[in-house]
Parts: sequence; C-alpha cells; structure tokens
Amino acid sequence: MSVMREELHHLVDCLPEEKVAPLLRLVRDQFDERPVVRDLPFIGTLEAEPDFAERSEEILRSEDNHSL
Repeated sequence: MSVMREELHHLVDCLPEEKVAPLLRLVRDQFDERPVVRDLPFIGTLEAEPDFAERSEEILRSEDNHSL
C-alpha cells in the first residue's frame, strides 16, 4: 500500500463520526457518473416580510447609519 493510502486510512480512522457521512459521499462521487446532489440545510431558512427584497437597500442604508 502506498504512503498516501496509508495516510488516508489513518486520517479517516481519526475522523469524528459526524464527519464520516459527508466524506463518504465525496468519495462515492468519485466512482459515480450521476450528478452530485448537495445537502444544503440552510436553504430556505430566511423568513422575512414579503417586501423585504424591495426594502433591502433601505435596510442596509439604515444599518450603515447606525454603525457610524
């Protein structure tokens, strides 16, 4: 076994359990031709009033004035 493979094995063995699944997906993707599906749990977490996008510049300006 090559030195790089030995190091990889060692590093994987040292990983905390919660980091194993994302790494496993990454390695599996190297063998698969299907498109990669990303797990993005933060998508859709922003809640705001319906006009938030329209008022964004006004909100940012008021924040800048508060920081002065």
